[in-house]
Amino acid sequence: MLTTDDGCRLWTDVSGDGPSVVLVHGGPGWWDVFHDLSLPGFTLHRWDQRGCGRSDRRGPYTLARFVADLATVAGPEPCIVIGHSWGASLALEYAQAHPEAVSRLVLVSSVGLDGPPADYRARVAEILAETPEEDPWIAQISVNLADRATALDSSRRLNTPWFEPNRVCADALLAELKAVPDRAGRCGRVVVPTLLVHGAEDLRPPYVTDTLLAALPNAERVVLDGVGHYPWLEDPDGFQKVVREFLAS
Repeated sequence: MLTTDDGCRLWTDVSGDGPSVVLVHGGPGWWDVFHDLSLPGFTLHRWDQRGCGRSDRRGPYTLARFVADLATVAGPEPCIVIGHSWGASLALEYAQAHPEAVSRLVLVSSVGLDGPPADYRARVAEILAETPEEDPWIAQISVNLADRATALDSSRRLNTPWFEPNRVCADALLAELKAVPDRAGRCGRVVVPTLLVHGAEDLRPPYVTDTLLAALPNAERVVLDGVGHYPWLEDPDGFQKVVREFLAS
C-alpha cells in the first residue's frame, strides 16, 4: 500500500524489471484490470485509484486529487504512462500537469476529447438485449468485447477479483472532466511522444480520437482489427507488438 499526502492508502502491485510503466485503469470508480497485460523488459506499476477496489474508499473525487495520486504512484523519476479508457483521460491530465514526468504516453481505447458517439448508448442497449447473462455487471462489461462467443468469459476474467463499483466517484469525476475548459488547447503542453491504441470494433470507434490526434503535437494512432475496448486482452500479441515498437522508437 502507498499512502498519499492526505492519508489515503492506495493498493499497488509492482512486477517485472526494466523501465517503469505506470498503468492507469479505466472507470472511473472501477479498479485495476491489467492482470493479463504483459510487457517483458519493463517494470509494471498497477494500482487501484482512490475509492476503488483495494484502495481506501474515500474522496475527494476530483481531477486534481487523482492527478496527485498518480504522481505518488509514479514516483519522482520520469516514467512511461499507459492509460485505458477513463484512465487515458487521467493519464492525459497528468501529462498536462507534469509534462516533465512522462517519458512516453500511451492512450488505450480513449474516448477522445468529446466522449462517445451519439449512438453509443443505443448500440450498448442493442447488444445487451442479445446477451444471455443474469449478472448485469458482467453483461454490461461484455458489450465492450468484439468476440461475442468469448465476451462473457473474458468479462468474468476481467472482473476477478470483483469489487463494488464506486458510482459516487464516477459521477463526480466525469462531471468535472466534462466541464474542463479548452481541453484541446491544454493538449499543446504534451509534447512527449504519444501513442493512441484503439480497437477497430470498439463501440467508441477510432474516429473519436481524431480530436486527440489534432490537438496533441506528437501523437500517432494504431488501430487493431477485430478488437473492441480491451486490446491487451483481445489481441495480446498485437497490442504488445505496437506498444513495444513505440517504446523502442
